Amino acid sequence: MLRNACRMLTVFGLFFITAPSQAEEIKVVTEYLAPYQMNNADNSLGGFSTEIVQAIFKQADKTPNFSAIPWARAYETASTEKNVMIYSIAQTKERKDLFHWIGSLINEKLFFWGLKSQFPEPIDDLEQLKKYIVASARNSNVAHFLKINNFKHNYKLVKEDQNIQMLFKGRAELIIATELTLKHNTKKLNLDFDKLIKIKEFTDINNDLNLAMNLQSDPELVAEFQRAYAEIKSQGVIDAIYKKWGIPLH
Repeated sequence: MLRNACRMLTVFGLFFITAPSQAEEIKVVTEYLAPYQMNNADNSLGGFSTEIVQAIFKQADKTPNFSAIPWARAYETASTEKNVMIYSIAQTKERKDLFHWIGSLINEKLFFWGLKSQFPEPIDDLEQLKKYIVASARNSNVAHFLKINNFKHNYKLVKEDQNIQMLFKGRAELIIATELTLKHNTKKLNLDFDKLIKIKEFTDINNDLNLAMNLQSDPELVAEFQRAYAEIKSQGVIDAIYKKWGIPLH
């Protein structure tokens, strides 16, 4: 039968037609991080990762209840509340067993960035970078890496675009980001991207950004979203979204 088609029930030999059931609503948490997740002109949530998530929900015949909040809150919510989904979250080895993983959204390539006026040349030695002040978002995979690798001079901020502002104001000396994100955020903040330099590739935490669910989520629900992801991927929906956003196919 077709999805959401009217159903017939038999009670005491009589037939009754019931109204179609509404698509199940699922809580989805994320942060604003252009171009992955960003505000549309009408204040709705957009971005290419959001479009992939919307396509998955459409395929699964469910309704996303989006909430764009600071990353630390989003991560805490997805870690503690059953059947909550989170994106775009890096699938690190430390997080591997903390969530159910639905599917990859994009492979991120991270770099240390600084101002050209302060760093005329790239620096290859990670140890040399530890003497500088680094700004990162709280509870991010970047912040976790800096902590376990003994970076002592860290600013932990609420929003990703605050890192760039700290850098341009001279309150931080290094940030870690993808080129794609930096280009979007500097444009949004009316800052000059050309003043920035890639200092060193952050290969230690180059990871897939993923869609994930709380570990205590219903197994059938997790499997349904995993199937929906596989279906839209095989249908070319994800590649079409990449092309729309001008992102190289992976």
